[in-house]
Amino acid sequence: MIEVDGSFGEGGGQILRTLLTFSALTGKDFRLKNIRGNRPKPGLQRSHLSAVNAVASICGASVKGNMLGSETLEFTPGEIKEPLELTVDVGTAGSVTLILQSLIPIMIGRKISVIIRGGTDVPKSPTSDYMSYVFMGVMERAGIKGKIEVKRRGYYPRGGGEVIALGFKGGEEFSILSMGDVKRAVVMSHVTSLPVEIAKREARAASEELSNFPVEVKIKEEKGIGNGTATLVYLEGESVMGADSLGAIGKRAEDVGKEAASHLMKDYMTGGAVDSFMGDMLMVYASLFGGEYKGSFLTCHAKTNAQVIKMFGVDLEVNGASPFIAKVRRPLN
Repeated sequence: MIEVDGSFGEGGGQILRTLLTFSALTGKDFRLKNIRGNRPKPGLQRSHLSAVNAVASICGASVKGNMLGSETLEFTPGEIKEPLELTVDVGTAGSVTLILQSLIPIMIGRKISVIIRGGTDVPKSPTSDYMSYVFMGVMERAGIKGKIEVKRRGYYPRGGGEVIALGFKGGEEFSILSMGDVKRAVVMSHVTSLPVEIAKREARAASEELSNFPVEVKIKEEKGIGNGTATLVYLEGESVMGADSLGAIGKRAEDVGKEAASHLMKDYMTGGAVDSFMGDMLMVYASLFGGEYKGSFLTCHAKTNAQVIKMFGVDLEVNGASPFIAKVRRPLN
């Protein structure tokens, strides 16, 4: 059994999500103590518990400690089930996209589809649009195809959004080391139950920050539970690099757009091939199929992810900080 202290490194939910994925794929059990030990409210919250139960359902795992607030979890996986149509209801605005981080690697090459209900655009997690366009854009460059579709938006505190993920297949050794020439910049702003002018203001502000590139603007009026808004910006070249920003009470629409664009440009100026969020997430897929990539900033999340991945026997080397290069010499068996 792999023993892990969940207070090391970034000390949050990323440790649990990666452990769940690799445990299901390898059949190795783990015991995690001090879950989210570096967070103000440690232990399993609803989104983390939903990820545990979802992965357990996919692989027929035996689990101890899967309850709200639990700070210790024992997870013994069984065989991965397919075909499988899984529905996950977080019951709060817990992040749908963070749960997908645990599930998608297990879904690749298998007849598994997932419906997740919860928060589609919430703080401290990628927005659903980021996953649909940036994450999937990078996945295609790693030979992976699939679909992430937003059926209904859900925001803090009510949640109630719905995302469907299905059809994941492919995967091959990849090398993503350069953005190359930027062919276009996309600014995508949406509103739900708010005036569309808010999205337009966000998009204008983001576009001004990206004026050195050919900019394509997309404005969307969405359906969902509650009201909310967000802007996603991304660059397309040899790779895809993006950033997003959420609206909030008292936050000017222009600041939402500028925040997303400035985050993106900060990543772009490092010379990396993927942004800081993908620099963390792409590490999992490099470990599955073999590969190398250049990330913009080596975040604490990425450093922690690397340590967890190595526990499963992956030969992963990370060099540099801004930018950094991650290379897998021996992928997951």
